[in-house]
Amino acid sequence: MLELTDVDAFYGNSRALQGINLMVGNGEFLSVLGRNGVGKTTLMRSILGLMDRVTGRLSLDGADISPLRTYQRAKAGIAYVPQGRGILPKFTVRENLTLGTFAAKSAGGIEEWVLELFPVLKDFLNRYGGNLSGGQQQQLAIARALLAQPKVILLDEPTEGIQPNIVEQIEDVITRLNRERGITVVLVEQNVAFARRASHRFALLEKGRVVAKGAIGELTDDLIQLHMAV
Repeated sequence: MLELTDVDAFYGNSRALQGINLMVGNGEFLSVLGRNGVGKTTLMRSILGLMDRVTGRLSLDGADISPLRTYQRAKAGIAYVPQGRGILPKFTVRENLTLGTFAAKSAGGIEEWVLELFPVLKDFLNRYGGNLSGGQQQQLAIARALLAQPKVILLDEPTEGIQPNIVEQIEDVITRLNRERGITVVLVEQNVAFARRASHRFALLEKGRVVAKGAIGELTDDLIQLHMAV
């Protein structure tokens, strides 16, 4: 589904990712783990074409997407829920959701099944995004991404800074999207327990490189201690 081959990414002349080789199969759930500042968000931005420069090959369904601009990658089937949510505070919930439909291949408007995942959004369609709680904003960001009808959804620390009762709901929704709807998931997360429960495979980053990857059962406590302990 999504493959990165010998990918380097740059901020100006500074190389932030080095020789990344990763593959996520159709319907798989990959968790990208590591300490803060090791390149996890940079990896997400590289897949979306948001870096100053990226070398190597990125492919989706076997097609090279490296030359494509960000909006073209979105239309090809990649959705992104950024760290910090990225909702528009002066747009209503309905307007924020409508933005997600612009990248959809078929016109479906705000699909009911998405609202059923997050009932609070249905109640707050006319409320401004900036007036939602952090957890509600995160639900809005995920719902907006789903309305793009993606093949792959990239989630950058979706439970960060969220109240505990909403975290469990968000984790459940992400898992169901993968298991029940077959959406391929690439998750950046610090919550190892969630990664172990939900993922098929993992990749550990250190200083812009993949230092370990494999089936989630191979994510040992020793690896976590070596590459994630502060």
